[in-house]
Amino acid sequence: MSSIPSLPVDIIIDCIARVPRRYYPTLSLVSKLFRSIIASHQLYVTRSLLDRTECCLYVTIAQSEDYDGGERLYTLLRKSNSTNHHCLVPITSVPVIPTGGIYVAVDSKIFVIGGYNNENLSPTNTLLIDSRVHTAQHLPSMPSEMASSVFNIIDKKIYIRECESGTESETWFSWRPAMKVCKWVCSSVVTPDKIYFKTSKNCFVYDPDEDKWEKDDILNSKMWSADECVIEGIQSCYYLPSLEMLFAYDTKQRVWKGVKGVGRLTDDVFSVRTMSYGGKVFVLLQKQLQEKNEIWCAEIKLERDKEGVVCGNVEWCCCVLEGQWPLLKNCLLVKI
Repeated sequence: MSSIPSLPVDIIIDCIARVPRRYYPTLSLVSKLFRSIIASHQLYVTRSLLDRTECCLYVTIAQSEDYDGGERLYTLLRKSNSTNHHCLVPITSVPVIPTGGIYVAVDSKIFVIGGYNNENLSPTNTLLIDSRVHTAQHLPSMPSEMASSVFNIIDKKIYIRECESGTESETWFSWRPAMKVCKWVCSSVVTPDKIYFKTSKNCFVYDPDEDKWEKDDILNSKMWSADECVIEGIQSCYYLPSLEMLFAYDTKQRVWKGVKGVGRLTDDVFSVRTMSYGGKVFVLLQKQLQEKNEIWCAEIKLERDKEGVVCGNVEWCCCVLEGQWPLLKNCLLVKI
């Protein structure tokens, strides 16, 4: 190990960039040089060029039943050579986040917009979290008329609903709705090129490139909420604990189907979140027991068989956190 620091820094960066991020805390203990490299922007640029980026799971946990406690950010720590000992760990370097904020992930950055502080709404406050080094900073306040309307991103732009005009500035992006359908949106799902909206009565699809709205009656035929995800060829997935089934919406055939091979994940589930990346689905399940609460996580690989049927393989499913907190609040995947 003593000979490694004598190597050119570029070579050391190239070597570290090929190592999975779960080993970075250990590598940072080797030397000050290693700590500096692991915290550097160049390392993550190199990881991207080498196609070594990873999708990391982040969740927020409410610290109390009222607004005063805020939310604490956690990330999934994967244990090497293990399929049932992964866990959620708190990120103590990021301050407690106001409850009720809107979360948007852009590359390795997490924007937290608005939220409640001591039961007072602060819709224009914006916090930027750098998930590479787990630091946070406050950004200039966004326009108040946009603050409660952020949905998600397409092509690295943050999209806003119900703005007065299609304004665009250096920091905030928006569109002018062609239909008055988005004022009371129950949930939304974002694909690489479209945004799907669910209202109390209908489902609509917005195409930013064509600035076009369409109504989707087939997608509206099922009860889906914000707990869906997007994978290639499948617009939405959701897990129903009562039926012990994972359902997928096929965008090509425009039908809802049960995913073959996925059944009961765990018992006593009262809250579910789903997210996706690279043909896989994360399902987070919160269990409320008499003496404690548990959060379980399952990673499911989805693929189609020769007949085009969507099949799922549960790669692992285990309890990742337990304790006396009230609720699992927000979940998102960040590319690092």
